[in-house]
Amino acid sequence: MLYNGRIEDELMIQFIILYALSRADEELEYRDLLTTVQENCDISYMDMQLGLDNLVETGHAVTAQPDELTAMYGITEKGRNIIDFFYKQIPLIIREPIDKSLKALFLEKRRKNAVKAYIEPINEREYYSECVLNNDDKTEMMFLRLYAGERAEAERIAEYFKTHSDKVYMKIVEALNDKE
Repeated sequence: MLYNGRIEDELMIQFIILYALSRADEELEYRDLLTTVQENCDISYMDMQLGLDNLVETGHAVTAQPDELTAMYGITEKGRNIIDFFYKQIPLIIREPIDKSLKALFLEKRRKNAVKAYIEPINEREYYSECVLNNDDKTEMMFLRLYAGERAEAERIAEYFKTHSDKVYMKIVEALNDKE
C-alpha cells in the first residue's frame, strides 16, 4: 500500500470504488474488486462494503450473481459520468496502484487478444488479409490491410501474422527506418 492513512470519508471511498470499476476491462468479481481496492488503500472492510452497497442502491454500479458463490460488479453509465468528472479528487498515489493492479489482473487476457488477423472478401475471387497488433494497454500498434488475391493466400497471410506478429512488426519498423 502506497497511500499512508486510513480513508474514512464515505464519498472518497465511493469515488475510489467507482474509479476501480471504471478502469477494469470488464465486470469485476467481488474478491478482485476487494483485493484491488484494499491492497492499495487503507479502507476498512465495512466502509468498503457500505460504499459498494450505496453505489448499487443509487444506480452508479450494478451487481450480478452468475452462480451461488460469485458476485460480479460493474459500473453503469451514471457511475461512469460521475467518475469521469470527479476522478481527479482521488489522489494520484491511489489511482496509479489501482491501475497497475487492474492491468496485472487483465494482462493475460489482453495478451491473448493482442493479435488479430482475418480475411475479408473484395469480390468473389479476391480477398485481403487484415492484421491488427495491440500492446498490453490495448493501444493499436499496427494495422495492416494486405491485398492477397486468392482466398488461400489471404488465409496464409493471416495465419502467419497470428504466429509471427512480432517479427512482422519489427521488419516493418526496420524497413521504415532504413535510410537508404
